[in-house]
Amino acid sequence: MLLPAEFRSISFRVAMICTAFFVVSVLVILGTTYVIASGELENTLRAQITEDLQRLRQAYAAGGDAALREDFAELGEAASEDRFLLVLDDAGTRLAGNLPKSLWRSGWQEGRLTRPTIAASPDLAAAAAHNEDHEVILLSRGEAIGPFRVVIGRNSHILDETQEIILSAMLIGGLVTAALALIGGFLVSRGPTRRVDEIAMTTRQIVDGRLDLRLPVSRRGDELDRLAGDINAMLARIETLLSSLRQVSTDIAHDLRTPLARLHQRLDAVRRRPRTPQEYETAIDAAIAESEAAIATFHALLRIAQIEAGTRRSRFRTLDLAAIVSRTVEIYAEVAADAGHALSCATLEPLTIEGDEELLTQLLANLIENAINHVPAPGRLVVTLQPAGGFARLEVSDDGPGVPEADREKIFRRLYRLDQSRSTPGSGLGLALVTAIAELHGGTATALDNAPGLTIRIDLPRAA
Repeated sequence: MLLPAEFRSISFRVAMICTAFFVVSVLVILGTTYVIASGELENTLRAQITEDLQRLRQAYAAGGDAALREDFAELGEAASEDRFLLVLDDAGTRLAGNLPKSLWRSGWQEGRLTRPTIAASPDLAAAAAHNEDHEVILLSRGEAIGPFRVVIGRNSHILDETQEIILSAMLIGGLVTAALALIGGFLVSRGPTRRVDEIAMTTRQIVDGRLDLRLPVSRRGDELDRLAGDINAMLARIETLLSSLRQVSTDIAHDLRTPLARLHQRLDAVRRRPRTPQEYETAIDAAIAESEAAIATFHALLRIAQIEAGTRRSRFRTLDLAAIVSRTVEIYAEVAADAGHALSCATLEPLTIEGDEELLTQLLANLIENAINHVPAPGRLVVTLQPAGGFARLEVSDDGPGVPEADREKIFRRLYRLDQSRSTPGSGLGLALVTAIAELHGGTATALDNAPGLTIRIDLPRAA
């Protein structure tokens, strides 16, 4: 059976990984405490035992048997249920202490005493009575001092209890930490899981055709919001491209139908009755001209598609836009003059951008040609280039009839042509190509009123 979505989320898995590290950290800390505390307690008991034995050695070295017996008496009086002493003579007779003589061992010893051994000593029995398990753990050291065999001991049951307490704390702390982490991970994962569910639901609706929908974005600004924002930007771009595709399909149907219909009518008229060679030649030339116009339109559409795909970004380099503008205006000055127009360009300051020189040249050439073809002669065409904040602003202005405000955004569509422009040369793709090139460079294209005439403004980001 599958776990609930909250337990299968990435957030929950990350919480569990953090929990594992945290539990390990708690166990390491408690384990270190266990080792240090146990060592300190044991060292304290051993130091007390060593101190008593050192006292006896010093007494024997200073006063012999008499001084040693005197210290035996003092230690015997200090013996209790936590401090133990055993003194045996050469014959094995117990001379002093509160331990059975069976506990004599040379060197350090530690272990649990048996029930009979505890019962043989009132102090041992009293020490056992204070413990829930009625046991005594004796830490002792036996040593021969002069003619006597001595055992000094301490009840280390408190050390054992401390170790059990720390171990219990480790177990309980680990379990509580794991439980709290599970609960916390579940609660923490609910929010992201709900947001992912909302994103998934919206995505399914978008797949079903609702391209106007956008993924929800909260005010937190976290990684999900950043991802949703990027996806929304992508969806907006896709919606725009699909809208453009639909518009292109419609425009192709309307704008290419006329030249193809004329081509068909002319060829059909030629076929209906015999013609002179000159008439056939004229009809063929007209058919070729119509077909070349259609081919040029399709070629322009393919070029726009290539630019919008971003494949030309690999050819970007640092350019002086002013040099490109000056060179292009110089080339088209004679073309404009032949058409009865005056093309001028103000003094330009160097402006550096990152871009494709060929495409930028084509952008400006399209703007100038568009003005030459649609402005009645004589007309005045002005090209300007100036900085505008972080952008390089390129403008091509004319004093022609201009474009109605309602149509200024439409003229950048593919194959869109104003009614008064349908008698002029062109396919309606020049400004669409300008827009594609500007957007490839991260810029914008805008149509403005020049009162009279039209101004096309191109804003391109300047190089850092």
